[in-house]
Amino acid sequence: MVQLSLKRKMKVLFVMDRLQDDDFGVPLSGHLGLKLSHLLLKESIPLGRLIHDQTVAEAIGHAYLKRIGVETMFTGEESYYPNLLRGNRQTLSTDEDYYKTVQRYAKHLLAVHSKCTKLHTIVLFGRSTQRLFSDALIRLEEENAHVATTFQNMTILKMPAVSRVIRDERIQSIRQTVVELAPSNS
Repeated sequence: MVQLSLKRKMKVLFVMDRLQDDDFGVPLSGHLGLKLSHLLLKESIPLGRLIHDQTVAEAIGHAYLKRIGVETMFTGEESYYPNLLRGNRQTLSTDEDYYKTVQRYAKHLLAVHSKCTKLHTIVLFGRSTQRLFSDALIRLEEENAHVATTFQNMTILKMPAVSRVIRDERIQSIRQTVVELAPSNS
């Protein structure tokens, strides 16, 4: 995981596929954040800044953004990343770095479960993110079946990569999630 913004009162978690060139370590801080925040919130402020800066969020009338967490799964430079993108499960099953990443993310999910008790929706952007999340959930089930069941019972939205979702008609379902699950007056 690259960047993480978890809030105790978080209800929705956006899991981005990988850092883009203009992210500067913050998910969606650059042009992708501008595009996605405009589509979701009708605002021209990078989504990463809105989520990380509560003062900015409140100033434009979106105090609910503290209830949305964002994390980026990959830098895009991991040794296993090309195989993950291609969906080459046989190669991944023998890759030590990927195995360690799955273990690390399973532990991260345990932390999310204990810290973010109000979390009920996870939006996964990109196939690589979805695969790692799925593998980590399987690993978590071996270690702690109760926590794994909690995640399996959550609403999990699977979206294309952020760069694609901007052009995709499914952006409406994300906007609907934001409006329904984290209304601006909450």
